[in-house]
Amino acid sequence: MSHPIESLRARIEALSVPDNPLSSLERLSVVTCGELHHLEFYGTCFGDAYTDLCETLSLPTVAASILSLSIRGPDDGANGTKNWDLEPLISHGQDFPVLETFSIELNQPADHNRTIIASSYEEDGVIARLAAKCPRLAYLTVPSAPSPEFFNTSLPALRFLSVDAGYDAQNFLRNFGRSGGFPSLRCFEWGEYSERYMDNWQESCAPFFDYEALFSSSAFRTVTRFVVRQPCLSTEQIERLRILRPDIQFLLVRYSHEYARNK
Repeated sequence: MSHPIESLRARIEALSVPDNPLSSLERLSVVTCGELHHLEFYGTCFGDAYTDLCETLSLPTVAASILSLSIRGPDDGANGTKNWDLEPLISHGQDFPVLETFSIELNQPADHNRTIIASSYEEDGVIARLAAKCPRLAYLTVPSAPSPEFFNTSLPALRFLSVDAGYDAQNFLRNFGRSGGFPSLRCFEWGEYSERYMDNWQESCAPFFDYEALFSSSAFRTVTRFVVRQPCLSTEQIERLRILRPDIQFLLVRYSHEYARNK
């Protein structure tokens, strides 16, 4: 009898239409290390393949064998949103005792759909509930800001944290600065709220005070590398942050939202 993960891989492969372009072929890549597995899923968040993935990985014997899980897919969405629903993955009570890496694709500059983690539009604390099931989590990448409960989770092994604000930053930087932090965290990446087509979109971005408080906090003391994407900050404010922590590697990422039309 084949392993449940190999059976899953075969089922997902069978769902793809061979003549479709590579960008639309759903697939599961599996690397096996002894009895443990590194998984990379590529597919749509709305399809049968993703549903099958969540149901299979939620089986206790399978969940106990996952070392890493990466999830990404084509730029497909509904009403401008591509929402990865994690509820089916975590709602069965199982833990992921050896999971070290969990990654859901971040938004890219040319994407037509905003990638988030949600059943519909709200994160609803699901990232904190997932993290609580992963005591060995070391690398976490998520396209939605976690709720305040995330900082009540003990993650002693967390070394890398990359977060996009998504549709609601949930005061993430403020909550981070007020938290006890994570003892092993070395790299923190933050993608600012970026719905720039909205009126008064700047009001949904983290204020400079939250950045300043974070950089001055004990929670941030372990961080040696900070990456900020699309901040709503002035050059002077960026320099003030650099002065607060001259000892860290500070990377600033900005890109244009304007694209030329084909004529």
